[in-house]
Amino acid sequence: APPPTTAPTTTTTTTPTTTGPPATATPGSGAPEGSGCTPGTPATLPDGRWFGSLETLGTTELSFDLACWFTGENATIAAAADGEESPPPNDYYVRNETPAIRTLPVAADAQSRWYPEPGDPSTVRTTRYTDWVAAGTERYFGVWLTVGGGAVTLVEEQWVP
Repeated sequence: APPPTTAPTTTTTTTPTTTGPPATATPGSGAPEGSGCTPGTPATLPDGRWFGSLETLGTTELSFDLACWFTGENATIAAAADGEESPPPNDYYVRNETPAIRTLPVAADAQSRWYPEPGDPSTVRTTRYTDWVAAGTERYFGVWLTVGGGAVTLVEEQWVP
């Protein structure tokens, strides 16, 4: 049978105090990481962990462009299916199939995890989301959103080499 085109929605959620990489898909399945990239309605995101880019930031809401994040074998499969370089450079591949922008509420106690020193993954910092926004961050592409209870609870910058 051909590999599935979307990952099943996971029931595992990540809280703002959890560290580590996003949930991984089964190698060779062709599935993206996290909760996937086809959540159903283009206006919202269900609870889960989602990859994409931030379009706008506000203290109570943000706008998000959902994409698919693939690594390892799944990145090779996805890139080849899209007619792109396969295996992809740096062992990851991003696919963005829809222009839909979602505006999501941000929880009052939301956190941000980011890298103040580009190129150095050991510099990761966790701060309150509102402090991160107030600092005027310019890091918009490549983030993971954790959505819980219908609101964003964590924004994590994806480190790439």
